[in-house]
Amino acid sequence: MSSSVLVVTTAIVLALIIATWPARTDDGERPKRPGRGERAAYEQEREPRRQPTPAEPTQEPTQAPEPTQRQPRPNIVLITTDDQSDAELRFMPRTRRLIGEAGIDITDAINPHPLCCPARAEILTGEYAHNNGVRHNDGPYGGWSAFVAGNEKENLGPWLRRAGYRTGFVGKNLNEYTFDDPRPRGWDFFSPTGERTYSYYGTTFYNDGEPRGYGRKYVADIVRDESERLIKRWAAEPEPFFLWASHVGPHAAYVDGWRSPVPARRHADMFGDLKVATRTKASFNEDDVSDKPAALRGRAKVSMRKLTRQVRDRARSLQAIDQANAATIRALRRSGELDDTLVVFVSDNGFLLGEHRVFGKDLPYDEALQVPMLARGPGITPGTTSRATASLVDLAPTFLDHAGVLEKVRAAGHTDGVSLRPVWSKGARVNGTSLIQAGTSDPEALAAYGWAWRGVRTGRYTYTRWWDGFEEVYDRRRDRGELRNVAGRAAYAGVRRELRRRLERLGDCAGVAQCEQQDFGPEPSP
Repeated sequence: MSSSVLVVTTAIVLALIIATWPARTDDGERPKRPGRGERAAYEQEREPRRQPTPAEPTQEPTQAPEPTQRQPRPNIVLITTDDQSDAELRFMPRTRRLIGEAGIDITDAINPHPLCCPARAEILTGEYAHNNGVRHNDGPYGGWSAFVAGNEKENLGPWLRRAGYRTGFVGKNLNEYTFDDPRPRGWDFFSPTGERTYSYYGTTFYNDGEPRGYGRKYVADIVRDESERLIKRWAAEPEPFFLWASHVGPHAAYVDGWRSPVPARRHADMFGDLKVATRTKASFNEDDVSDKPAALRGRAKVSMRKLTRQVRDRARSLQAIDQANAATIRALRRSGELDDTLVVFVSDNGFLLGEHRVFGKDLPYDEALQVPMLARGPGITPGTTSRATASLVDLAPTFLDHAGVLEKVRAAGHTDGVSLRPVWSKGARVNGTSLIQAGTSDPEALAAYGWAWRGVRTGRYTYTRWWDGFEEVYDRRRDRGELRNVAGRAAYAGVRRELRRRLERLGDCAGVAQCEQQDFGPEPSP
């Protein structure tokens, strides 16, 4: 080839390369790379399978063809809040739109152990407290030390990492965790909060072994930015990833003493006219609590002035989390991973805002048990609503199911919950009777019962046995506010007997067959 022909040919090739080079988008960025599912289709489009020619006859396979390949395992992003009631989801329009309306809203999701530390232990293990050992926030059966004593090597982080996932945790960890504790196994990036966890400003983060303060930066914004950074980083790698963004709000703040949550400064003036919505409920500041347990009978009514401040600051604190959730969805979309990612939003427990004279949690009433639970991702039809009674104990099995290792983990003797994938895709029933319970650090209660209370919750009834032997039965179909304890009524004697039996059967359950797949038959009628 002559030199002149070579120059012309080279020029033509360069012109073709430049003409087909991806242009920048309107915002100045290169087009985003495809996600894993999109990448697979893209590779197939670039290099189609070579077809045999007539002169090259097809050979018979030497073995049976493999079954149709499963879809790539999705990324998993879990977002949690702290102490958020189901009703307070109304203050998070972005979260409702980008996760709930784009996926499924499970309207009867519960935490069967409505307290911070046991809730996180349930999420990490997929097990009830009598199996994972974390019954309370502190005391002999509580806190981080109780968790690592029996679950250090066997929990969601190590399980998913062994399954080939990148794993990351950012935000509030189990209670009593400190930076002096050994770094737990199974996490590629680990950054729980340390000092000033509940201050909202000035919080330190572990930062994967290099503790860091963020000056005057708001705690939810730190979790947001770290989540975005990890998504961008891991989206460029071939492995799927699991990220848990654990927010502090709307938990009470500790700033020279306990007080209402501290909102981000940009939201401090919002909701100035917000009224206490629970004040219209029949159970609000309940007049007659004589049929309630001793822990409630001596309570004064909740101060409306103090409660109003709490309610407004709780709503304000959720605004930064709502923005953070939108930023997480945006980061997934920009990285090309949104369609390949399961995103779950949930609170660790519910919260009573004046019902039964209570401002708090850790009680067997529906406001404390019920939590918001939204999910979007592969296999979930947008705009779906489910009334199935899902539980925090079901989250780990669901994630393991998506990762393709649930049966392997179960075979090793772990997890009590069910996978929610059938619920999300087919609207299947989950379980008709849920174990509910609360631990304690009180020596008298520990000696007498080992728990503050234990019980069961069905689609119609809630039954509780307290440590001192006091019993509660509420027929929620006839008494949604749980105002009338019918445990001592003759008409409900058979109901109480059956619910006692179910508690006895579930009290020592282990594994999904015993804990969530027992068939107790139809609910009794009074």
